[in-house]
Amino acid sequence: MNTILFVDDEIHMLELMKMNFSKNYQVLTAKNGIEALDLVRKNEIDLVVTDIKMPKMDGMQLLEKIKTSFDIPVIIITAFGTIENAVETIKNGAYDYITKPINLQDIESKIQRALEYVSVKKENVILKSLVKSNLNIITKNEKMQKIIEKISEYASMDLPVLILGESGTGKELLARALHNQSKRYLGPFLAVNVSAIPSDLFESEFFGYDQGAFTGANSKKIGKFEAANNGTLFLDEIGDMPIEHQAKLLRVLQDSNITRLGSVEEKKVNFRLISATNKSIDKMVEDKKFREDLYYRINVIRIEIPPLRERPEDIELLSEYYIQKYSEQLKKRIKRFSAKVIELLKAYKWPGNVRELQNVILRSMISASGEEIKVSDLPSEISDTDPIDYNAFLSKKHSEKNRLYKELERQFVNSVLLHSDGNITKAAELAKMDRRLLQNMIKHIDEK
Repeated sequence: MNTILFVDDEIHMLELMKMNFSKNYQVLTAKNGIEALDLVRKNEIDLVVTDIKMPKMDGMQLLEKIKTSFDIPVIIITAFGTIENAVETIKNGAYDYITKPINLQDIESKIQRALEYVSVKKENVILKSLVKSNLNIITKNEKMQKIIEKISEYASMDLPVLILGESGTGKELLARALHNQSKRYLGPFLAVNVSAIPSDLFESEFFGYDQGAFTGANSKKIGKFEAANNGTLFLDEIGDMPIEHQAKLLRVLQDSNITRLGSVEEKKVNFRLISATNKSIDKMVEDKKFREDLYYRINVIRIEIPPLRERPEDIELLSEYYIQKYSEQLKKRIKRFSAKVIELLKAYKWPGNVRELQNVILRSMISASGEEIKVSDLPSEISDTDPIDYNAFLSKKHSEKNRLYKELERQFVNSVLLHSDGNITKAAELAKMDRRLLQNMIKHIDEK
């Protein structure tokens, strides 16, 4: 049962509220704002309905105190049913207002709407809490697991993050995980692909504009900076931002102020910036294609995501995940891959990374019949791949390393013996090493 607090200095009005609303709600009453605040602190209250004119603390002062410290909707009752008073109460944070003389049906209707708002808000908090606890990142790779282990720590710092990685590696997924784990998780997460915004629209898109700011500005537009307020702004492909606009972004990050086009009013913005790029941003700074001062602003926490070709252990894991995900959507009972398909998937280089893998699995499932994906179901770019024997590859690399080491050892022994005229004792002194160790090295080379 929802709890409503009615606040009024007229006792008969409080009795009337109790009589009419106690059947459906738990009703608490207070004779002034000070009593009301004490009840708010001690009880879980869903809605406050308060008169404006009261001794000790009036309704507007009570509204201000509640909005500062509590997340409770407030309905104001006023004897002056003018537009000016209504606008003032809403501007000060009231959920709604009621004019005197009081109409009980009107109060009931507005109470129901306010409590529906409370219910929806609570559901959103629960849903976002569930999202917050679920990172939705699937991996067995050691590097990726180390990144995941750091997410909670990085999320709590509320500092700029720079995510580096090829296209399709999951930069936005990681940015969302950082947002969902942060204290800003109830605020907006706004993802913007910088490369998709034409240079001449940068200011209007990011700063917004007022009505009449230019020809065609028929209404006010909220920019990206303002829309991300109290949340996270994710700038994907920040390396594509024209250098002439980088200074404007830097100024916003330094001052936390923006001014819409066509306006003189400065607005305070408070967002966390997460940037990402698939380019070598360090080289861009070196080549003067990216501002060094902006680079230091955005590169506070740095995360580098390895490409899928360096995470072969994740290929089968992700493929199985996508089979389960799309089976229900496609209404197919596909359960596995043939051994040859797994071999081909691991041999492919995946230039499009996880995004490409997702696409390949979906296309293969559309082609497949039965419970198994076969080679014939794969797109040609995958089925034509020459499979690699990874064990043989690693063995070959190890043998090559040993061969080079032995060759260097042989050259070293020959050199010190040459400079000591074949005298092992002099050669050991020259090499500053134990004579027996040098003898063992000579013996090892002779055995070859």
